[in-house]
Amino acid sequence: MDFLREDLSLYEDAQIGAAVRSIHENCRKAVDRYFLPEPIMKQAEGETVEVAAGFDRHAVKLVGNVVGQPPFTGILRHRGWQLRSVNLPKLSEAENPNLIAPAEVEIQ
Repeated sequence: MDFLREDLSLYEDAQIGAAVRSIHENCRKAVDRYFLPEPIMKQAEGETVEVAAGFDRHAVKLVGNVVGQPPFTGILRHRGWQLRSVNLPKLSEAENPNLIAPAEVEIQ
């Protein structure tokens, strides 16, 4: 949360770059631990794809010159993501689920 709430406009790009590597790695580990994401479309970005009639408009966003009725043919610009499964730990009833991270106080 500290990283996400910090104003990064105060830093040069080179200063941010090194910090982002470890944050990216830790975020990826957290996603892999609790979620199983998979692409909505299996084809590679940049490939020509066909979007059939009856497609899920929440899962596939058509952009560009969209006219007529499906099937549509276009270039896949982003594969999209969906969750195959979610494995969140059961929260303890004794803990406050609204806490993200505790405050730290160093006693001198």
